[in-house]
Amino acid sequence: MTTAIATQPFTVSTFLFGEDQDTEQALAHALHDHGVLGSMGTTLELVSEAGREAAGNQVAVVAHGLLDLDLGDLVVAGWRKQGQLAAAAERTAANPGSSEVVELATHRVSSAHHPSVELLVNDAHVATVTFDLDIEFVIKALVVTVRDGHVISLHTGSCDVAATLAAEGIRLASRQAHFELPLVVRWPLLLRLGARSDPLPYGAKSPPASPPEPSPSRRRRPSISHSLHRQRRRRRSGTPAD
Repeated sequence: MTTAIATQPFTVSTFLFGEDQDTEQALAHALHDHGVLGSMGTTLELVSEAGREAAGNQVAVVAHGLLDLDLGDLVVAGWRKQGQLAAAAERTAANPGSSEVVELATHRVSSAHHPSVELLVNDAHVATVTFDLDIEFVIKALVVTVRDGHVISLHTGSCDVAATLAAEGIRLASRQAHFELPLVVRWPLLLRLGARSDPLPYGAKSPPASPPEPSPSRRRRPSISHSLHRQRRRRRSGTPAD
């Protein structure tokens, strides 16, 4: 029996909220239902309920960029730091046409992201919403073939994935699940980057373009800065699982 291989990105958004879910809407509802903006002090009390709802919607639009991370890219980013795989990638890249089979014990790949979104009302800063996204993979029974600095096949391998998304310390979504690795990662899996580096960390995409300026006829309509300020990002790999 053969295992299907992922051809489309399997994103954090899909993992946490489902493939058929409108992630931006789900985030907006979660921010509203958990009262995230209402928990941020007295500054936002100057904004009407409708204004806070509009602000929450726009914060969700910006934060959606955080969840556009490819789970497979996170795994591969961790493997680039894993000693045996990194060494095999270097050796096979230095000897074109050569290949190595690498078997790894159960290990963890962890990634943490802490972006923030600035909230503006009439161009005045009123709040900064900080998000925390923590993802951990426990990878088991991994046997791979490495050739020319690439993983060219996965003979066996599965992973347990756990992800949690919070805003201002309030949990918005979390999920744990078990997957076969070919359903998560996509080809080609380039392990050896050489002098190059990822254009954006962990497969992250550029923030969306800034929205048009609000109509001057509407007073106190919130506008949101569309820059995600990434803080305290860390990555661990190759840690033996308990």
